Amino acid sequence: MKSRRAGKTSINFIIIFFVLITSSEITCQSNMYSDNSRWTLSTSFQVTGGGYIYNEYNILYLLYGGIRYQNKNLSLYGYIPVVAQNNPGLTQSGMMIIPTGRENEGEGGMMNGGNMHGENNSLSQTSMMNTQISLGDFYLYGSYQLLNEIDNPLDIFINPGIKFPTATGSSGIGTGQFDYSLSLNFRRSIESFVILAEAGFIKLGNPDGVDYKDPFTYGFGLGKFISQGGSSVLFYFNSYTKILDNYEPPRQVTLGLNLKLDSTKSLSFIGSKGLSSYSPDFSASAGINFNL
Repeated sequence: MKSRRAGKTSINFIIIFFVLITSSEITCQSNMYSDNSRWTLSTSFQVTGGGYIYNEYNILYLLYGGIRYQNKNLSLYGYIPVVAQNNPGLTQSGMMIIPTGRENEGEGGMMNGGNMHGENNSLSQTSMMNTQISLGDFYLYGSYQLLNEIDNPLDIFINPGIKFPTATGSSGIGTGQFDYSLSLNFRRSIESFVILAEAGFIKLGNPDGVDYKDPFTYGFGLGKFISQGGSSVLFYFNSYTKILDNYEPPRQVTLGLNLKLDSTKSLSFIGSKGLSSYSPDFSASAGINFNL
């Protein structure tokens, strides 16, 4: 039946949170029903922009390189970006780009809590000329399938993750600290549709002078397979609890398209919209996967 075949095909996302991938966690869920182990190389390009909690508008360009190993129940995915930015003071957490909250970063410093998202959207000529290019942090995610839909009502995955602070301190990208994450993901296939949900926790490393609250995370989405070959679309919402007291928690919506080119290659296109002052105004990415 089409529903079973759809449930055994991936909704692939390259991290932007991805991201957010879908990121991260969603990326790691792909192709869990394959009996044979495989390696996949991926690359993607992402641009994200927002006023965040700073007075200066921030634009980031990220070029990701990643590799994934997967077998029937286990998937491991690692990636690292090269980052170009016009202002320092941002880091990636799961599927989101968020501000580090450092008082001395960003030309105007931090804005008072509660200001509207993207209040200052102007990009000055000076900030564009000061664009810096540096290596970002290395991320490693795992996903293990606890239950599958063949014998149970739904798929359940447990997903640990770790961020290694490989970005140099002078780059202004990242916190210079380790982050740890753990989440549960749930998936249910109904005909050509897939319902997704997740709940998790992130232990954030504190940069100098900042005391983060370690957030709980949650999200849900609806995907649809648009071809027998596995091409799909996905709408997804995800949010954190508060990270800093005076600021809204990060949250965003994402729309993704995965196009299966053949048995070894697929294209992914992802667009996201932030829904709080602690999230980017927008994010867009495109990438390609190669099965080895």
